[in-house]
Amino acid sequence: MYYEYPIEQLACSAKTRFQMGFARMTMHLMPEFGDVVLEPSEQGLKILGASEMALTRPGEIIRRIHEYEVELKEPRVRLLYDADVREPIMWVRASVGDTDAEAVVRDLVARDARIEAVDWDHPLTLVRAQAPLRNLLGYSQALSTLSKDVTDLKMWLSRYAAIPPGPHDEAA
Repeated sequence: MYYEYPIEQLACSAKTRFQMGFARMTMHLMPEFGDVVLEPSEQGLKILGASEMALTRPGEIIRRIHEYEVELKEPRVRLLYDADVREPIMWVRASVGDTDAEAVVRDLVARDARIEAVDWDHPLTLVRAQAPLRNLLGYSQALSTLSKDVTDLKMWLSRYAAIPPGPHDEAA
């Protein structure tokens, strides 16, 4: 199942009904990626990523290859189905300007993040947290809006955890 890739995006051909053929052909035209796996399916080409940011480059290359004849669906969180339904929990590490650090911490807490550390001793403040991936979709864009001095944002898989009871519309 590629557990280390907790997010996926589907690329579909707008030109053909035969999505498996489109997916296989596209895979042969793509370079290797360290943080992405490509998987053909009846629905199109699945792009499995280590983080949402990892999906950007393959999407750009697919658009260059197929121009307007491809549709890239919205990224989806990949859940594990075993005894419980489990969701990916991500580590987040953001370097931001000192004046923006408090707003970034508040935003992460609003996204159900558990703040692990805030290090003020660097040239930029370093914020480390863990949060469910479903609450982090689109976070790189939100963070760039929140902070003018973002120099680095990294996200990677920490673990899969049981989904707490309640509505989770963003999860796939």
